[in-house]
Amino acid sequence: MQHLPNLSETLTAFHSDLNRIQTMAGTLSQLDRQHYNDLTKYDDERLTGIAVAEQNSSRQLGEIKQLCLAMAQKIEEIQQSMGQK
Repeated sequence: MQHLPNLSETLTAFHSDLNRIQTMAGTLSQLDRQHYNDLTKYDDERLTGIAVAEQNSSRQLGEIKQLCLAMAQKIEEIQQSMGQK
């Protein structure tokens, strides 16, 4: 099959990109969590509102991280079934 080398390279690139996205999402999630902790130390409604937004952002980034991990795992399974790893 002529398209398999391209598929192999594409899967490898997807896997690498998913790992990068997962790392970025994890880092940003940690920063948002820290911002939440920092902002909730003050008795200010506006800062509390910002803190809640940071907390929601942290959760969403955590979900993105988990999705990336699951997709990267699926790509590894496909590569193994193709005899690439």
